[in-house]
Amino acid sequence: MKDSHNEIFISAVLTMHNEESFICQCIDSVLAQDHKNFELIIVDDGSTDRSCEIVASYRDRRIRLYRNHQNYIQSLNLGISKASGKYIAHIDADDVMCKSRFSEQIHYMEQHPDVDICGAFMDSFGRLNTDYTAPTENLRIISDLLWGVQIFHPVMMFRTSSLIARGMKDRLYNPQCPLCEDYDLLVSSALQGMSFGNVAQKLVHYRLSDKQLTCAKAKQVRYYMLQVRKKYYDYIVAALLNSNKEQNMPAIQALTDRYVRKEMKKTDFLKGISDMYYHYLSEVR
Repeated sequence: MKDSHNEIFISAVLTMHNEESFICQCIDSVLAQDHKNFELIIVDDGSTDRSCEIVASYRDRRIRLYRNHQNYIQSLNLGISKASGKYIAHIDADDVMCKSRFSEQIHYMEQHPDVDICGAFMDSFGRLNTDYTAPTENLRIISDLLWGVQIFHPVMMFRTSSLIARGMKDRLYNPQCPLCEDYDLLVSSALQGMSFGNVAQKLVHYRLSDKQLTCAKAKQVRYYMLQVRKKYYDYIVAALLNSNKEQNMPAIQALTDRYVRKEMKKTDFLKGISDMYYHYLSEVR
């Protein structure tokens, strides 16, 4: 535990919908944090089970329950808007946090005052046991966003002042991008010039359950991901061509030709473009 940061007040924001089977385990992991100076904001998104009753049974003044019957994105935004801490930690209602999650991320954010959004490594349990790692360097996170999420939503922490400065605190998540709101948030933040970082430790146990992703929902996720990725791809290509069209146009065209001829996978094509963007960022920042 980073003792010098005990006085820092943070907000933990959790949204839930029919999570009676898991909400106790999640809340208990929050209350067990070695950093004790926090508020836990829980937004119920129209639960029809005992979720709210279970939350109400906790006699802890740090817990605040709000009810929302709009949709998941609006519940996320409501929770963020109610937060008053220096940092805001996002929590998924069925996950379990390591007891040092808050303290490790607070320490990282204090040591890196330029970082606006912080993540960490995590692992999964339930349907599949997997370790999740990601880049820790800001420029690599920004460039690699082209081919996927580089800061995991279950372990995101935001610098509140950065959200306020950009007018994002009351509308952080985009209602037009359901099912990939985290990816859209990261890309939009990158386009606004935000900086990122990841703590190189596993700080959350991410629950994978059968109810999370049906085949129909998976198709919707791919659709929304494609829209966000295209926006970012167009921005990156424009930046590369504006910086050095004579050099970058042939390189982009060569990658495109190989992809069209099916000589490389889509992921490899995107990684090729992201590598070009990383080198560009390294020169201009």
